[in-house]
Amino acid sequence: MRQWDNRVMDTSAAQDRIEQLKAEIWRLNKAYFIENRTDVSEDVRDALKQELIALEAEFPELITPDSPTQRVGAPLDGKLPKVQHLSQKESLSDAFSHEDLEDWIEQMQRALGKEGMQFELECELKIDGLNISLVYEQNSNHKIQDTNSISYSLLRAVTRGNGIEGEDVTHSIKTIEEIPLRIEIEERDAELPQYIEVSGEVYMTKKTLEKINKGLGEDDQFANPRNAAAGSVRQLDPSITAERDLQMFCYALDTATADALDVTTQQALMNELMSWGLPINQDFSVHDGLKGVEKVYDDFQNKRDGLPYDIDGIVIKVNNRRHQHDLGSTAKAPRWARAYKFPAEQKTAQILDIHLQVGRTGAITPVAILTPTALAGTTVTRATLHNEDEIQRLDVRIGDTAIVQKAGDIIPEVVEVLTNLRPKDTKSFHFPTHCPSCDTELERPEGEVVHRCPSTNCGAVRQEKIEHLVSRYAFNIEGFGKETIDELIAQELISDGADIFFLKYEDLINLPLFKEKKTENVLNAIEGVKRVPLDRFLFALGIRHIGRETAEILAQRIQWPSEELEVEQREEEKMQTSLFGADTKKLKVQGITMTSISDVLQSIEQEEISAIDGIGPVVAQSLIDWIAEEDNRQLLEKFEHGGVLAVQPEGSHAQQIFAGKTFVITGTLPTLSREDAKTMIKERGGKVSGSVSKKTDYLLLGEDAGSKLTKAKELGVEMIEEEVFREMLK
Repeated sequence: MRQWDNRVMDTSAAQDRIEQLKAEIWRLNKAYFIENRTDVSEDVRDALKQELIALEAEFPELITPDSPTQRVGAPLDGKLPKVQHLSQKESLSDAFSHEDLEDWIEQMQRALGKEGMQFELECELKIDGLNISLVYEQNSNHKIQDTNSISYSLLRAVTRGNGIEGEDVTHSIKTIEEIPLRIEIEERDAELPQYIEVSGEVYMTKKTLEKINKGLGEDDQFANPRNAAAGSVRQLDPSITAERDLQMFCYALDTATADALDVTTQQALMNELMSWGLPINQDFSVHDGLKGVEKVYDDFQNKRDGLPYDIDGIVIKVNNRRHQHDLGSTAKAPRWARAYKFPAEQKTAQILDIHLQVGRTGAITPVAILTPTALAGTTVTRATLHNEDEIQRLDVRIGDTAIVQKAGDIIPEVVEVLTNLRPKDTKSFHFPTHCPSCDTELERPEGEVVHRCPSTNCGAVRQEKIEHLVSRYAFNIEGFGKETIDELIAQELISDGADIFFLKYEDLINLPLFKEKKTENVLNAIEGVKRVPLDRFLFALGIRHIGRETAEILAQRIQWPSEELEVEQREEEKMQTSLFGADTKKLKVQGITMTSISDVLQSIEQEEISAIDGIGPVVAQSLIDWIAEEDNRQLLEKFEHGGVLAVQPEGSHAQQIFAGKTFVITGTLPTLSREDAKTMIKERGGKVSGSVSKKTDYLLLGEDAGSKLTKAKELGVEMIEEEVFREMLK
């Protein structure tokens, strides 16, 4: 026993006191950080924490992970581990004008089949920070005594990453005092899930950035609060992060939890998060239409410079969660939300030169080389000029002073030349006739604005294709930066992306950029991506006109023959020796071979691909042209010999029974949501239109059908109910 504050305290008494202190410290922190209320002085809060520290030092067996004393742990001894998200993270589609918002409203009206429908819209500030997901796990003794609440403890915090997996930054995020290490949720009728996922934005205030930069040399200073926040979160030593005074606003909750809690609106969701003690930005509001949204936009555009943190616009969400569910998402963004961006910041810079950049499809892009200019939080030295026509339209000359901005706040571009400031010695730029990399004569197809290098052996094109193949939305191979690819090409170890899968330990260990640890990491990374999702593989091939969303549609809608195959896999406990090809085990997996992919692409008709909703004739022809080239068929064969196998995407097995058929959905279906019905149709090759026409094959009819029913009767369109539709699916 130990005397404490004139009392003799045993383990049981210490545990009671510790629990009291933890609860009181969290109550006071919640009041201060979340509710903007100061119940006691900072000295009092610190005194309580010091008492807790002393008690836990005396009774270390009573320390729990959710204790306020456990926010700063030990530094990591290696790189941040990758963790898969519980649910895929999406990005937001942008809007830049009132017309963009009106188009968005009309798109949603058509999608729901309710023309003229008014949406209740919730507005939030678009914080310029780092997206983080917090995962809370239900405690084993989750029922809190004498209450009807269930407790959850913070399990991990994960960066957005590629949307599927991110970096585990729990050690850093725990240092943010306003993030609760434990939350309590009132019991509901529905059973709460074991894991709860909350998403939000970690940010740094402008004042904190100014303070940090004062202590750094000029070359080491952060360009903006977002970069500083991202760098702080990724520190391996949490004590450094703790000094950076990061903060967080939460704004999203996983669907399963929101449904279990019967949260019906985004507004209610925000209030629910706040009731758990999670920090939210309280400058959110709900409006009946775009008029109120525009007022919020204008107000905060004027206020943004006076805010303690950076914002680059507002986020608009359909408030009704049922409507959110019915509207669904594209391959990468929810249809029910938009990021309404403030106008791009513009600065002036002098054009020092114009260089040509060769892309992976052979496209030649002129790039202006600029005097270093601070623009939207970064220092810009290059800006795109898009194409020859744009150079002529703007009358761009070397030596001009130009206005530059970031297109969509991402890519710097030249938007205007200040001809009144034009020096006498400026030089006009004449677009070359030959490729700057391989000297092949450039082509500019009729009707296009882009010049292209047609050579299949162009070194610059080859480099760009390999960089694209290893990028995060394709194979996502860690350790393959531009310098590494340059070195591998220079040493003639790779000539295309498939060669990567034949690299050996002895190929890499003696290269200037490689040491033993990097060699092992790179080879492990290559091995880890040999079974690649089909949509990522199709995107990785770098076929013209096939971006991420198109690749996903092709993976889902074309009938790809999957089969059970025997593959080799290294045994995890024998990684070292397996680098040389030993210590592998055989296992059976379901997948699609490169031979099968080649056969399908060679046999499928252009019209069949064009009929897929979201594809069209341009993409279809591009795919047909690509597989017609012998070099590309050999590339697929090389991938197969390298052990690459495509993983069958969910839903792609569905027979294409609706190929070439167009459906229109009207009214409320008995059991299916509109979005579910659309998915079923599209998975089977059909199209879904928002209006009835002579091209409509079926009207899928629900209750309270409107004008579409009348139109369908006039045109003699076949009308079916859900029961018949389900029979067609069998």
